Parts: sequence; structure tokens; C-alpha cells
Amino acid sequence: MAWRLDQHVIKGEIQNRIPGKVTGLIWLKGLNQPVELKLKGNCYRDLAGAKLVFENPEPTEGNYTGLDICQEGVVGDITASKKVKIPVDPKTAIGEFVDGKFPYVIGNCLYLEWFSERNGRVLIETTNYRWTVTLPHWSLSENEEIEQRLRNQQAMFDFMDNLANAIEPEDDPLPSSGEMNEFQWEAYLQKSDARSDMLMELFEKYGDDPKCEELVAEAMGWEIESIDYPDEQDELWDEDGLLDEGKSSPNEYLPNHPLISEMMDVTSRIFFETESRKLLNEESSNPWNQLLWHSQLTVSKLIGALEEVAEGVDPEPGFVVATLKRALHLIHMTISTLEAASSLKEEKESWQVDIRKALFSMRESTLNLMQEYRKN
Repeated sequence: MAWRLDQHVIKGEIQNRIPGKVTGLIWLKGLNQPVELKLKGNCYRDLAGAKLVFENPEPTEGNYTGLDICQEGVVGDITASKKVKIPVDPKTAIGEFVDGKFPYVIGNCLYLEWFSERNGRVLIETTNYRWTVTLPHWSLSENEEIEQRLRNQQAMFDFMDNLANAIEPEDDPLPSSGEMNEFQWEAYLQKSDARSDMLMELFEKYGDDPKCEELVAEAMGWEIESIDYPDEQDELWDEDGLLDEGKSSPNEYLPNHPLISEMMDVTSRIFFETESRKLLNEESSNPWNQLLWHSQLTVSKLIGALEEVAEGVDPEPGFVVATLKRALHLIHMTISTLEAASSLKEEKESWQVDIRKALFSMRESTLNLMQEYRKN
């Protein structure tokens, strides 16, 4: 997927003073030399012919393993005037965008995208930088900008084609039974994950484009088909897209498998204990938030692995083992996160000890179930 550098940039400069050529230097926190840009193509009209200088007031150090210091390739969308919604404090918000739960203003986003020969798509997207733009040495016409946009789209499509070719596993002949083993299922699931990531990246880039569906379909190699959207929202969801707890579905169903039920109980306990102690907040780096998130993900993975088993359907053993491996990985992550969160205090509380025991019990049960399906 794309290299996203916006959090790690200290400062930088990009210039397009020569038509068809974009050059620049970008300093990243933790690197002792700047990243150099040597790109073919033009910026959009607001930056074409000019020099852009930008600075990040709060850079953070990143992992640059594999990032080429010399970025040679072609431009993507490079502009300092992409219109985006910028969240504002509800207590201070005024104007036409304050209605609703999440007030915002429309502002300019610095969007610097290019396609490197070594690293593929690289992106800096932010509204938090300070930047200045010099007067242009030359101007890009409206028609020339349209042509540049089309070239940028093609560069994005080529990038997606390269990703698709990279994730396509070698053909592995199926056994005579027509079933896949756990390793074939793992390869299939990894490919599915990668394609999902590709799709998310495309929607992130083209989500506001009126031709979003066509662009995404072309990049993914799909045929465009008509999609019927319901006129009204599902009555189980409120107008903000949140589940209305006052309503329930007559066909409401959760798979009834001991492992799923046990993990749901653990997750509920984690939420109750952390919420009642006000340990949760909006910080993604908060280990208590991560603990709850990992436990919730574990539940979803177990449902994916054992839903058919709970319904009495006889699934492919390889599929069950491969998906349980994913759930097991998340159980390990949940245990590690619990240890990290618990270390914030000198002594563990009794509820933390209980959850730790339950998670290790889940781990043992998952391993045993995997072994049973391997025997089939």
C-alpha cells in the first residue's frame, strides 16, 4: 500500500518551475539526509510553475525501512488546495456547518502524491502544516490540468495493477476432493486482505469524486454494473448511522459456539472494568483502548471462523484452521496489550488477573480446536 509520510515530515520544498519536471527535498524526523524528489509531470494549477515550502509543527519519527532516499518516478495529484472537511471544536463552532454531531469547516488540504519506481505510491496529506507558495514562473492551462489529471489516474491504475500482480499467489492445484488445505486457505485469505486494502485506498482517494464508482471499478478491473441503493436506511440504524438500541431485528442472530461466547464475555468484562474506571479515552495510543479493540477484533475473527460450525454446517477443515490462526494471533495481541496496560501500575488488580487467565484459557482452547480440525 501507499507510504504515508505526513506525520514524519519536518519540513520540505517542492518546485515545478520547469514544465514537466517536479523536484524537491523533504526532511523526515529520524533521517540524517533529506528525501530527494525527481518526478516527471506537473503539479495542479495552484502549484504549477511555483515553489512550495512547507513545515510540520509536530513531526514524529517513523520507520523508513525500505524507503528510497532518491524518489524517481511520476507525479500524482500535487496541490495545496484540495477541499476537505476539517473538524472543529463543537464548543467554538459557528456558521453553516455546526449542525449535526460533528461540526466542521471546509478548508484547504496539502496533498502531495507521487509514484516512485522503487516504493510505489507515496503520499503526504495534511491540513496541519504551515506552507507558502511563490509566484509562478509559468501557468498551466485548464486543458493541460485535465490532461495531467488523466495521466495521474493512469498512474494510480498502473500502481494498482502492480499490486494485484504482486499479491496474486502462484496457482496451487486443488486436491482431488476439491478442498483446500490450511496453507492454501491462508494464501487465499492474504490475497483477499490485500485486495480489501486496495479497495479502501481507492475509496479514500476517489471517495468524493462524482465518478468514484467508475474509477474504482476500472482500477480494480471490474465491470461496472448498476447498483440498487435502498431509498431508506435500515430501520435498525438511526440517522447518524449508529445502532438504535431501542429496536431489534426479528432475525437477530449470533453464532452460539463456546469459544465465541467465552470471548464475548471477556470483551464485555474488559469494557465494563475499563469504562467504570474511566480508563478509556479518544487516544489511539492508549493501551486500554487498544486492549478493548483487540478483544473486539478477536470476537469478529472467531465468528468468521466458527459461524458455520455453530450452525451445524460441516466446513472445510483447512478453512477453520486458517481462520483460527488469525483469531489466535489476535488473542496473543490482546494478551500482550493487557500486559502493557497492566504495567502502568505497580500491582495488577484482580480483574486484570481474571482476564489474563481467561485469555490464556481461550488460547489453549483455540489451539486444541485447530488440532482437532487438522486430524480431519
